Amino acid sequence: MDAVLTVATLSAALRLAVPVALAALGGLVNERAGVLNLALEGMMISGALGGYLATNETGSPWVGLVAGAAAGALVGLVLSLAVVHVKANQMVAGLGITLLCTAATTYLFRTIFGIGTVPPRIERIGMDALVLLTIALFALAWFVLTRTTLGLALTAAGDAPVAVDALGYRVDRLRTGATVVSGVLAGLGGAALVCGPLGLFLENVTHGRGWVALALVVFARWRPWACLAGALLFGLCDALQLRLQGQATAVPYELFLALPYLITLAALVVRGRASRAPLALGEPFQRATT
Repeated sequence: MDAVLTVATLSAALRLAVPVALAALGGLVNERAGVLNLALEGMMISGALGGYLATNETGSPWVGLVAGAAAGALVGLVLSLAVVHVKANQMVAGLGITLLCTAATTYLFRTIFGIGTVPPRIERIGMDALVLLTIALFALAWFVLTRTTLGLALTAAGDAPVAVDALGYRVDRLRTGATVVSGVLAGLGGAALVCGPLGLFLENVTHGRGWVALALVVFARWRPWACLAGALLFGLCDALQLRLQGQATAVPYELFLALPYLITLAALVVRGRASRAPLALGEPFQRATT
């Protein structure tokens, strides 16, 4: 175990946790407002491609982060139009957008760089900067959600939208804003993956991290700091499976690949039984007219 749990492993865990943590924070903000977000994976992979293309074009990974956040915001805006304004089924819309984003990013990537070619590597941002940015965003989200009127109104929109509307707040605007912010954070997570530790875009580069982020929101019971802790747990498990694959063992490597997802699922089952989701999560709000 000493050869597995090393400083290098812990450092890798931190690198792997940051993108998932940002996406999970986005999902948390979204769902606190009452919108079920199954498009996190699509937001992440859109942000990853946007960040990669912008960095490759400008040479600045910071521009890539901004571009990734913008790409995620665009996906969030599309999701909000579908589920908040058109009142489409939130599960179907989220899944559809994820499938669309996955296919669209693959098509654009192949169109730009060709099939079977090795895409160029890009400049990367140091992990210290990404970690500080992530902590700052979690602190900001915690403060806004728990210490401001806007945060309380947003949370109430997910629990009692009728009461929020009666107080003069526009529930649709709150949910639209939360969905766009969710896209910004998830897109930033995808861009952080590509512009940070990886420095490269590959097809399906997020590899299901958006779904893990969605599970971590439930694991954290819709609380920011618990969400960050869950992301660190996933990052540690992911780093351990990479390290274990290099050990001499008769265990199939596929089991190591599944390790972080299995542990995340087990933690979700244990924690999720006592969780309380926002009361109006997934339910469209129709404002009463007089």
